[in-house]
Amino acid sequence: MDLHKEVLKYKDDLIKSLQESIRIKSVEEEAKPGMPFGEGPAKALEHFLSVGEKLGFKVENFDNYAGHIDFGTDDQEEMVGILGHVDVVPEGSGWDYNPYGAEIVDNKMYGRGTLDDKGPMMICLYAMKALKDAGIPLKRKVRMILGANEETGWGCMNHYFGKLQMPHPAVSFTPDSEFPVTFAEKGILRGLFKIKTDSDITVKAGNVFNAVPETTTISLPVSYKETIEKELPLYNENKENKISFEVKEDRIIITSKGVAAHAAHPSLGYNSLSALMIFLGKLDIKENGFKEIIKFFNDKIQMEFNGKLLGLNLIDEPSGEITINFGKCYVENGELIVSMDMRFPVTFEAESIKKRLFSVLSEYGITFEPLKEEKPLYIPKDNFLVKTLMEVYQDMTGDMESQPISTGGGTYAKAVSNCVAFGALLKGTPDSMHQKNECIDLASLDTLLPLFAETIYRLAK
Repeated sequence: MDLHKEVLKYKDDLIKSLQESIRIKSVEEEAKPGMPFGEGPAKALEHFLSVGEKLGFKVENFDNYAGHIDFGTDDQEEMVGILGHVDVVPEGSGWDYNPYGAEIVDNKMYGRGTLDDKGPMMICLYAMKALKDAGIPLKRKVRMILGANEETGWGCMNHYFGKLQMPHPAVSFTPDSEFPVTFAEKGILRGLFKIKTDSDITVKAGNVFNAVPETTTISLPVSYKETIEKELPLYNENKENKISFEVKEDRIIITSKGVAAHAAHPSLGYNSLSALMIFLGKLDIKENGFKEIIKFFNDKIQMEFNGKLLGLNLIDEPSGEITINFGKCYVENGELIVSMDMRFPVTFEAESIKKRLFSVLSEYGITFEPLKEEKPLYIPKDNFLVKTLMEVYQDMTGDMESQPISTGGGTYAKAVSNCVAFGALLKGTPDSMHQKNECIDLASLDTLLPLFAETIYRLAK
């Protein structure tokens, strides 16, 4: 039997199952009884588990935090883990297709989650099915572990591995990055910059920490109209991403347009919030809170994402340069708040970085509230897991030039021991994760299905 050919017989069923999953809007919402992350993530988790059950696997749901799908028997002491998530980031704006429609156009399926991470996990599930039906003997059990809160808090993995103390697989991978093997993941530091304000100015940027904000709006008193009319044409000159304004009653609404991107790769986007702050620096804003934040951005951020002006331009050989993204901005309970998502190199620690932040921010009267810290992940290139996955990738794609990579992305590889990110974005494929018109090229299934079937087989045999 040729497993690589046999697995392709499941392609049509896979596409149908993935469409069903994409049509479930699984953005985190307010918790409900039995649904810790809201109705959407719970429904998406239950759908994945139901597909696994229909395919003949044993499944279990752990309080709608997480679930797993087992291929194998209880007497197999060691496990191969496949970790991924069913929740997605908000859709944002500007789509050409329904972000939850799973429409297929020109052999591409469009929808939030097609790449991150429902598509790759569904491919792995059907690769498991092909192995099961082939009856190939495996030494290790295979367990697919699905979380429902990866994008916003990792409450899923904290519940599954922390509270429930579920066992760690012997080796694992997560198809939540790109090929070939991600051997290093930067540390993550998330938090909020806060400053008191008694102003009636309102501002809105972004929806999540981990995406470059595509649109930022601010409402100013009409008294700024003359200065705006003078400065805006000069600012917009020769800029592709423009700032515009309109007068509504006694307010001026300024809108800054950018380009969304994943916070792990902010250079691929254009931060509408940073751009707006630079423009506001030309208006001599007097209102408390806003004048300090605006000055901070103009002095220490501008359009940078590598921390140079902040004095935090950290870099190392395994993982490269630090990245910093400011994804949200809003006023709440008398405070102006800006969110920060930082990905720092693997040889540095969060504590020293926080000390530097506290020092710089105090100069402007801004406080920093840390919300999330993830330690870096670093597995040497000569490790068995990295070497094995590299061999699979090379054998299945013929790409002998690409080397193991580092990333700013934070994947479930950090949730367990002996795990790395592996795929599912193929070399040369546009990365639309966390962006409008996210899609998966269905032609890639001809490569990905055999590749992941071979991956599971080699790790489990």
